[in-house]
Amino acid sequence: MVKRTKHGQALVEFALIAPALFLLIGATVDLGRGLLIYTMLQGASRDMARQAVLGYYSGSNTLSPTCTALTTPCTLGPLTNGAHQLDPLGMSVVYQDSTAISSPPTYGTYVANANPLQPGTITLTGAINASTVYVFVYELDSTGGNPNPRWSCPSCAGASGAAVRTSGHQLVVVDLKLQWKPVLNSLLGIPSTITFDSQSVETLEY
Repeated sequence: MVKRTKHGQALVEFALIAPALFLLIGATVDLGRGLLIYTMLQGASRDMARQAVLGYYSGSNTLSPTCTALTTPCTLGPLTNGAHQLDPLGMSVVYQDSTAISSPPTYGTYVANANPLQPGTITLTGAINASTVYVFVYELDSTGGNPNPRWSCPSCAGASGAAVRTSGHQLVVVDLKLQWKPVLNSLLGIPSTITFDSQSVETLEY
């Protein structure tokens, strides 16, 4: 009788602490996954910025660079491929060219810095999906008469030139934003998400 009582007591005690224990384990796993996602987002923005400063990428963010047409082709892919480093974690990538060379893509708004030669502030707008990397690539152009910042706008080529970026040691800014909803939030019915933001700035090499 004593053994059965002790066994029943142990089950009751486990039932009492199990929810807190599983919650702690779930939170630890979520925290680790969030840290991994943020670290990979930082790496992706740095890699994209390092590529964006090359003359090979002056014409497009989404097409293969011009060096792939050389006699000995390079192995570089479109600039936006860099954001796909997060694909194995179940993330999707969104990038759109702008409809005006002086405006960001439609899924974000841009507020200029007080110093026009420093990156401004980008905010996601509209219907933003969780687990999605939103890509912003722009040039801070100090040359008089050029738009500042300058966004990729193929439809603006007639008035503003075909190049995505202009020569002259301008700054290229790659800003990746991701709204992540932890698994624990979904299980508990909590609608809130966490916004990760990684920005990298490089100087054009041509």
